Amino acid sequence: MKKKHLIHTIILTLLALITLLPMLFMISNSFMSAKEAVNRYTDLVTPYNVWASEGNIHYYEVDVLPSYLSFETYVKAMNPTYLRMFWNSVLITVPILLGQLIISPLAAYGFEFITWKYKELLFFLYIIVMLLPIQLLLVPHYIAANLLHLNDTWWAIIIPAAFSPFGTFLLRQHLKGLDTTILDAARVEGENEWNVFRKVALPAMYPSLVALFALTFVECWNIVDQSIVFIKDVFNEPLSVYLARMVTAEPGKIFAAATIYMIPAILIFMLTNEYLIKGINLATGVQS
Repeated sequence: MKKKHLIHTIILTLLALITLLPMLFMISNSFMSAKEAVNRYTDLVTPYNVWASEGNIHYYEVDVLPSYLSFETYVKAMNPTYLRMFWNSVLITVPILLGQLIISPLAAYGFEFITWKYKELLFFLYIIVMLLPIQLLLVPHYIAANLLHLNDTWWAIIIPAAFSPFGTFLLRQHLKGLDTTILDAARVEGENEWNVFRKVALPAMYPSLVALFALTFVECWNIVDQSIVFIKDVFNEPLSVYLARMVTAEPGKIFAAATIYMIPAILIFMLTNEYLIKGINLATGVQS
C-alpha cells in the first residue's frame, strides 16, 4: 500500500508540475527586460537576434530564465491605461459576484424546499442553459441587450452573468444533503420561511457559497467573449481583453502585465482553497 501511495504521489506531483509550468514560465520571463522580450518573442529582426533569424524572419527563442533580472517591464506595465483596464475588470466582476451570491442561494432554496408547479421543468431548463456553450448564448443575449439599450455597457455582461444557472445548480446539490428535520424544527418553532432560509439553510450553505465565489470570480475575471461582443469602447474593456491587444502591440510588457493580472485569482484561490474543496465535495456528495 505504501509503494502504491508513493507511485500515486509521484504521478500527481509530475502532473502538478506540468500544469504549473506555463505559469512558472510566465513569471520567470516577466523579469526580463522589454528589449530582451522583443528580441526573443517577436518576429522582428534586430541586431541582437539576427543570429536566430532567416531572411527577414526571426524565430522565437523560448527560454525559462531571463539573461539578467530586470523590473523594467513591471514599471512600464503599470501605466494609467493598464490601471484603468484593471479597474474595469473589478467593476465588472464585483456586481456579478454580488448578484450570484444573492440570487443563487434564494433560487436554490426555492427549487429544493418550496413546493410549486413546474419547478422541476424549470430546473431542467436551468441545466440545459448551463450546459450550452457561452458562444451559443451570445446571439440571444445580444438581441436582448439591444432591445433593452444595454449594448456597449457593462450591464450587458453583468446581468446575464449574475443570473447564471451554475450557482443555483451547485447550491441546490448541496441542499439535497441537508437534514430537513432541522428546517422542520425551525418551522415548528414558529419561524417563517424567510427566517428558515436566513437562519438555517444559508449558514449551512457557507462552504458551497465560498466555492461559488471563487469559481465565479475566476470565470468573470477572465471574461473575454462577452466583452468583445458587447463592449465597443476600448476604454471600457476589461483587462482580459486589453492583455490580448498587448501581445501584438506591446510584447515587451506582456509577461509582467499577465503576472500582475494573475495575482487576484491566485490570492482568491489561496484564501478559499479549504472551503472550495469542502464546498464542491458537499455539492457533489463526495467525501474527502
